[in-house]
Amino acid sequence: MRGFVLTVAALLISAAPAEAAWKYYACPSDNFASQFPDMPKMETIKFDMPRHGAALSAHAYTTTVDNIIYRMTVADYSDRKDDAASILEEAIFQHTDADDHGLRNGKMVGNDTARIEPVVRGATYGRRITMDMPNNGGRNLTTFYFRSGKLYEQSVMILPANGDYTSPNGSRFVESLLFNLTRMDAEAGGTPPNIQGCGPTIQPFDYKPKS
Repeated sequence: MRGFVLTVAALLISAAPAEAAWKYYACPSDNFASQFPDMPKMETIKFDMPRHGAALSAHAYTTTVDNIIYRMTVADYSDRKDDAASILEEAIFQHTDADDHGLRNGKMVGNDTARIEPVVRGATYGRRITMDMPNNGGRNLTTFYFRSGKLYEQSVMILPANGDYTSPNGSRFVESLLFNLTRMDAEAGGTPPNIQGCGPTIQPFDYKPKS
């Protein structure tokens, strides 16, 4: 009987979902670090918008855990820095209203200002959009930033198979974002592992304190 009980207990433990191993991962060559529940996979993608055209290059960093997709997209528009505000606005429009995007006709749940870093350390301001997908397709939370010539779209897609649209994991992902990688040790409690495919050299943080 004792052996049977132990066997059943072992099966129950093995069937229980493993707790996600949240920790920081960094990509110095694309100048960001963020917490992910698992090592994200890097891929080269094409990023193009009608008004501002194709990015010089673009990468996506993605992992999926418990039917939640965590994704960072970085598009290089460093040759068009003067158009930063317009590029950011077009990216938000493409996300919410463009004909070829899955969120068109979705329900807007939240639309507010996002910020990375406190003001005294060179804050980066952006936009945080939360939408329910049309046709009960899930919930999407995406933040948008433009920093040092690059457009950043950090998104969480909670699929219907998960269904917990109030999960704190979405906020954990987007609120952990770092641009000032010179502070990684302090913010991440040590040097986080680099995402495979990312260059190792930390880029300068282009912030000049107000005199």
